[in-house]
Amino acid sequence: MGLSSQIRSLDIFRRALAAGCILLVLALGVFAQNSSLHRQLHDATATALADDGCVIDLFAQGVSLAVASQVPPPAFTDWQEFRPAVAPEIFLDSPRYLLQPERGPPSV
Repeated sequence: MGLSSQIRSLDIFRRALAAGCILLVLALGVFAQNSSLHRQLHDATATALADDGCVIDLFAQGVSLAVASQVPPPAFTDWQEFRPAVAPEIFLDSPRYLLQPERGPPSV
């Protein structure tokens, strides 16, 4: 199995997984909005108390994490004006010779 066929199979798997996740979110949204469809999913013997852990109800309520309330607020810092970095000036000297000698001094 070549590298390109492995990449192709992973790409197909990744796309199928993404499509499945999209369908799951859409189905949860539809069942959360339509209460008659939601009731049809549950057994006729199930009571209202058994709905506490229903995934559709949890999806409809949204995410609420208890951890977020325990996060400390960010530390207060004083406002400081932005000072741009100063680049040092570079002064270029003109070359000593405009045309560099091509050879060394003549031999005697």
